[in-house]
Amino acid sequence: MRVIIPTLVGLVALAATSVQAAPVPTSPHHHSKWRETPTQNVRKSQRYDHLVSTNSSFRASRMRKECGPIGDAELRTDCLGSFNTYEPR
Repeated sequence: MRVIIPTLVGLVALAATSVQAAPVPTSPHHHSKWRETPTQNVRKSQRYDHLVSTNSSFRASRMRKECGPIGDAELRTDCLGSFNTYEPR
């Protein structure tokens, strides 16, 4: 019993200082995407689809960006193949 009470007091003190030391954000981070309306999102998606299907350099750039970092050869091949399935020319 002698050990439990000081231990509990120490844990309570530690918890109190941990709560006080927690950082409080001074200004919330607002990302422009979060203020995007559904209509704007649909337009951007349509523009992306159009560019991927009509602009070969944009398509190649997106394929490098989206599939290039994938380390597994089979998964990378699947990623590249998905462009022909979901974004055909």
